[in-house]
Amino acid sequence: MLEMSRQAAVEAHVKVDASLKNQEIIDVSVSYDGTWQKRGHTSNLGLGIIIDVLSGLVLDFEVLSKYCQNCVVAGRDMGVDSAEFHKWQKGHAGDKNFDGTSGAMEMHAALIMWRRSISDCQMRFVSLLSDSDSKIFQFLSDNKIYDSDIKIEKEECLNHIAKRLDTSLRNKVKEWKVKKVTLGGCKQGSLTDKNITKL
Repeated sequence: MLEMSRQAAVEAHVKVDASLKNQEIIDVSVSYDGTWQKRGHTSNLGLGIIIDVLSGLVLDFEVLSKYCQNCVVAGRDMGVDSAEFHKWQKGHAGDKNFDGTSGAMEMHAALIMWRRSISDCQMRFVSLLSDSDSKIFQFLSDNKIYDSDIKIEKEECLNHIAKRLDTSLRNKVKEWKVKKVTLGGCKQGSLTDKNITKL
């Protein structure tokens, strides 16, 4: 399924720029986000997803797990220190593939996918559209994914910028309301809830 999605994304890019047709590797802008099985930083499962900005198609995903149910059950039934358990464990390909903190899953999933972008997708993810959180961008930049002359750029999502502006304006109105000051007064253009929502 991912192969079909990747091929359709390449076709969308070629439709916009015909010179990409014969290139083995193309540079694309992507959106990246991570999520967890449950809120907070205590989840055992995390997921990272890369979406092509132009086509809106999923290019890659990575699931990270700090837990393997089969290992837990086998350890309980056989005894974690038993020779039988160790023999079983050598032949078992467990679901656990991450040892870090839940909060670090998002960054490490991104790193895994960026590193395999050329081999699996025949693409370089050179522009990252994300929320204002720059941890992932900084983490990827520090790990120098591509050649030294190819740097990943960060672009901010307008929806996230709008949310931050909305929150800041509402907080400022509340702050001044406590001081008995109405920003903009009652005239047209004042910072009412309705006008803030329009912005």
